Amino acid sequence: MADLETRLARHTRQLADRCLGEEELHTIKRSVIDSYAGICASFSDRELLGEFRRVAGGPGAGSGSPVWGVGQESDIVDAVFLNTILARRSDLLNTYVSPHSQAGVHPSDNVALALVLADWLNWTGGQFLKAVNICFHLSATFTDRYDPESTGFDHDAAAVFWTALSAGQALGLSEDQLVEAQRIAGGFGFSSNQAAVGDVTDWKHCTYASGAMRGLQAARLAGAGFTGPHAIYEGEFGADRFFAHGEMSIGSEPDLTQIIFKRWPALFFCQTPIDVAQELLPKIARADDIRTVEVETYERAVRNGLTESAFQPSSRAGRTHSLPYSVATALLKPLEYSDFDEERAGDPQLRQLLGKIKVTEDPAMTRRYPPATPCRISVTLRNGDVVRHERAFSRGDPHDPLSDEDISQKLRRNLGHLVPVAERSGILTSLWNLERLDDLGDLLTPLQHDLTAAETADTGAAPP
Repeated sequence: MADLETRLARHTRQLADRCLGEEELHTIKRSVIDSYAGICASFSDRELLGEFRRVAGGPGAGSGSPVWGVGQESDIVDAVFLNTILARRSDLLNTYVSPHSQAGVHPSDNVALALVLADWLNWTGGQFLKAVNICFHLSATFTDRYDPESTGFDHDAAAVFWTALSAGQALGLSEDQLVEAQRIAGGFGFSSNQAAVGDVTDWKHCTYASGAMRGLQAARLAGAGFTGPHAIYEGEFGADRFFAHGEMSIGSEPDLTQIIFKRWPALFFCQTPIDVAQELLPKIARADDIRTVEVETYERAVRNGLTESAFQPSSRAGRTHSLPYSVATALLKPLEYSDFDEERAGDPQLRQLLGKIKVTEDPAMTRRYPPATPCRISVTLRNGDVVRHERAFSRGDPHDPLSDEDISQKLRRNLGHLVPVAERSGILTSLWNLERLDDLGDLLTPLQHDLTAAETADTGAAPP
């Protein structure tokens, strides 16, 4: 049997040759629209865009590829790294959980990569959709095999491999070159999980971007004739040595209809707890009435959402990845994007409520994950009454799905600070009809405005 690199290279080319049916196209477009909404939400982070501007205008910066949100260009490697951060920054990205293990991945990360490549390579809407489909299938296939996080690596650690394959396919690499692209990508090294433990910093929003940047570079080097170490997966010091893994079912279709969409700009494992807290909110007259809050959920959510800094997060990523912070915020008011900003984090009422929260694992819930993402919250009030609510799945899970209109509304809401009201319907129509577009100019233009020079004019809606 051929080595895994060869089988994956062959599989990638087969995915590229497939014609997508109407239902497959619809599934992919739902994720594209959802991801585009998340990218737009991230533009409200002016501090981050200031960092983008300094990279794009600093030493070694290139030109030719737009850096979103700053009205400048840099080289393609910078554009891939910076622009794909925006898919993650808002934490409004979707999630695929392997039915074979507890491993997970955010397929919508790949939408930003495909948009950058589409702009660089002048793709049609159909070419863009095909590239997104390749990325989604490969990321799910790798997630079905690998669970890097359980052995100390970032859950995006394997992204360096599938982005090398997808970028290589976009660049027209041969099967042999796709093999080498994977080997070179592995030679660049694997991302540790240090970003998700201790004091969670904003690098947590950059982990996929780091893999995509290296994946693209690996594909470019392979196309130029470079070769990498053999047996990069199954060799003595290959990925299998370091990542917990099972069999890879190449050719067995991952079910992309099981992708889970997010309603809230927070960690995947915080989605059900936020839903539960928001549903409890009308039952609590005043925040001062709360004596204690007990959150019961499954082990993976506790592990990922209760890091050492969860009760005192010092960064936006730390707050979006904190289960107690998310619950406290959602028990106080309808949750918004700005609730994870530094200014909101200093609110005395919020900080006081954080001290009343206890998070514990419920072993019965642990046995139900996946597919369930259960959570129960019990709020004891000062008068001794207890209000309690629980959910088995978050809103946006296939068991409680978002409709097409829900996803469309998510985009309209997050476009509010980028384009006038009159232009939003046209963007949404273009996204639902991507396969008919000769180019993606109408979708890329809103992303390429300079939002750093001054506050944008009022476009008829509040920021997300």
